[in-house]
Amino acid sequence: MRVPVYIVLLLVVAVVGLVWWQGTLTYDFTTPPTEAKLAQVRAEAARDFSPASPQDAPKRAAVDGQAPNDEGAAEAPKEPEIDLGNIETAPGLEAYAVDSPKGSDHLVKLATALEAKGAFQRALLAWERVLDHGSTDPVNYAAALASVKRLRPTLPAWNIDPEGAIPVVIHAGTGPATATALKPELEAAAREIGAASEGILAVTVDIAVGKKSPNPTGPAPVALWLSGSAKEAPATDALSFTVDNPANLRKQVLSTIYSLVGGQLKRKTAYVALPELSEDENPADALHHRVTRLCWRELGAGLNLTPPPPPAPAPPAREAAQPAPRSNRSGANKPSTPQPPRATPAAPRANPAPTTAPNRRQGR
Repeated sequence: MRVPVYIVLLLVVAVVGLVWWQGTLTYDFTTPPTEAKLAQVRAEAARDFSPASPQDAPKRAAVDGQAPNDEGAAEAPKEPEIDLGNIETAPGLEAYAVDSPKGSDHLVKLATALEAKGAFQRALLAWERVLDHGSTDPVNYAAALASVKRLRPTLPAWNIDPEGAIPVVIHAGTGPATATALKPELEAAAREIGAASEGILAVTVDIAVGKKSPNPTGPAPVALWLSGSAKEAPATDALSFTVDNPANLRKQVLSTIYSLVGGQLKRKTAYVALPELSEDENPADALHHRVTRLCWRELGAGLNLTPPPPPAPAPPAREAAQPAPRSNRSGANKPSTPQPPRATPAAPRANPAPTTAPNRRQGR
């Protein structure tokens, strides 16, 4: 059955009219547009159909007292690119320390740019400069610490030559009962420091065991300090603790070593001080990531400085010069016998002038 043509035409007209009515329901065709609306339409038409650049397009007028977004406005100037230098050469441990006066924000951007270039060893050094040279900004410090934890396991150790490691000794003093359990923990701590420094330090252990107390009131305290390998090498301050629970002995040893390292660096260097450990923080993780490789090297070098020689004794006072002895006639230098003073000869007496006798014949 075919639909009549007039019904089809009516349906087409109805559909078109309904769509047109729905689309123009909110439009006002009787009220003329305002000047502001006309200016906006002209600006949009000039921007869309003009061959000129968007920066040359006229600005859109304000509508209802609000300034529209001007897409043709000049964009904000971009920050200059960071000079990365020659990233093909091998860096030193102190790399990018010269950039520290520019602030931790600059160091963070520098490290990020180096990672983008694929220079991961240099990027790790730049992140470490945020930790030991940057400010104490918690946001930048947290970002640097997370980056160090992410990059260090992916890179080889810095020093792979055991002969080039700096010797450091962990000294301990305690009683005989505690020394047995303390020795393996100190040896494990020595290996931990060697791994944390990436082979820069070679650590050994020296335990001094005291005499057993006849009346012990508790476990003997443990004193720890670090020094160089020489007999008169410099040393850190000594810190002590008491072993209340043998299960916590390793954590106490590592926490004390972390405090010794932080105190020595604070006294002898100008690096940023190490933050204190929280109660739930792993001290081994802090030794690996909070202490940079540059700080490990400076610690070892400072503990192995040669002590200055003792001052030389003052020279003896010079005695007054003695006159040389007089030579005698025989030529031997014998001391001459003092002679009595010679008497001065008396002046000769003047004879009186002869008196002329009277001439008796005078008058004759």
